[in-house]
Order: sequence, then structure tokens, then C-alpha cells
Amino acid sequence: MKVYIIVIEIILISFLIFRVYKLSKSYKKLGKEKSFIEKVETVLSESLPKPVAMIVTREITMFYYLFSRKSNKGMVSPYSYHKNVGYKGILIVLLTVILLESVGLFFLFHKWSPLISWIHVVLNVYGVLYLISDYRAIVQLPILLQNSELFIRVGSRRQITIPLNQIASINGGGKFFEEKKNKDVFKGVLLEFDTPQFEITLKQPITTTGILGKKQEIMKVYMTVDDKEKFRRALSVGMGRLI
Repeated sequence: MKVYIIVIEIILISFLIFRVYKLSKSYKKLGKEKSFIEKVETVLSESLPKPVAMIVTREITMFYYLFSRKSNKGMVSPYSYHKNVGYKGILIVLLTVILLESVGLFFLFHKWSPLISWIHVVLNVYGVLYLISDYRAIVQLPILLQNSELFIRVGSRRQITIPLNQIASINGGGKFFEEKKNKDVFKGVLLEFDTPQFEITLKQPITTTGILGKKQEIMKVYMTVDDKEKFRRALSVGMGRLI
């Protein structure tokens, strides 16, 4: 009986090593053009159902950006989008509130149920790690304007790639609060209570994928960058017309 168990374990381990090897080769073939998130999602989608692949990708991504020290140096036309809104300060305040709340509720819950108090702590620790990882992804994944395409990333939350020849018009973002709940709107902003600088209307829908693999047809994009005028000039050059 022990022999059969050992044989089954060897087969399973061998299969796992083979799958990891195949995934590693697929990952390397994708090159440096795509971000870490895009490459992991592409590779996992080959072996897992789309919703599962998306969830696993988000978890892997969280730990990747939590420890990654990748620099923006060498990127073509990177545009940050977190400095002017003071996102770092907002994050520090939010983390402080979460930690203080965790301590207070831990003792409150512990009197009622030690198990629930520890579950609450674990969930809050996870939330803190996610927020820190998301901030590091925001810093490491700026908006890019290259190869006649506009790459808009909001940390590890969402992203969209827009060919410049698919842009119909660019206006101010004053209509954001009226339209942000529309299903065909992509929110390329960190803080939804701030008015975006740009409203980009597309000629044709561009498909994006949500966190559970749900497809979304985008016709309008709202976005903000730290250096608004530099971005406007670069976009004008890329599109071949003044905006």
C-alpha cells in the first residue's frame, strides 16, 4: 500500500513540476512589453478557468508588488498620477485608522469570541498589506504613452490599452460625476470624489476584463495625470492634432 502511495505522490509532484516549467516558459515568451499583471494573467488563463485565473492573479500580484523594487527608469513617456492628489498622505491616514480600529475591536471581540477577534485581525492585516501593495503598484505602473498606444493603469486594480487612432475626442472631465456609474465608462482615477482632468471618447468600444473575468465594453475613459500639460503635448504629438 505504501508503495502505491509513494508512486502516486511521485506522479503528482512530477506533474506539478512539469506544469510550473510550462508556465515559466510561457511567461518568458511574453517578453518585456507587458506588465507583470498582464503576463501572469495570460499564463494562468491557459491552465485555469478565467474567473479563477483572475483571482489567483490578483493574489500573486499583491505579494509581487509588496516586495518588488522595480524602477520606472527606462520607461518611455511615463506619467505618474498619484502625487498631486496626495494619495500617499491619504493612505497613511487610512492605514493608521485601520490599525487603531483593529486594536480596539480585537479586545472588544475577544471578550465575546476569541476566534472572531483573531479572524478580524487576520482580515485587517490582509487589508493593510493589500493597500500597501496597491500603492507600490501605483508608483511602479505609471500611465504610458508609447507605440501609438495609451496604457492607463490604476495600480493593480484595473487597466486599459487605447490605440491613439481609436480616440474620437478629448475634453475636460466635468461630466465624470454624472457618468461614472455607466457600464461603458473606465475610471482611470485613484479618487472618485475628485474631478478628472481628461475625458477620452472612443470611436469603437474597447474590451476590458474585470476582477472576476467579466468583460466590459468601454466607450469613454476618464483619467488624471500629475503633469497635465506635458501629457497633453505628448498626446497631441502622438495623435497628430492639437487637443
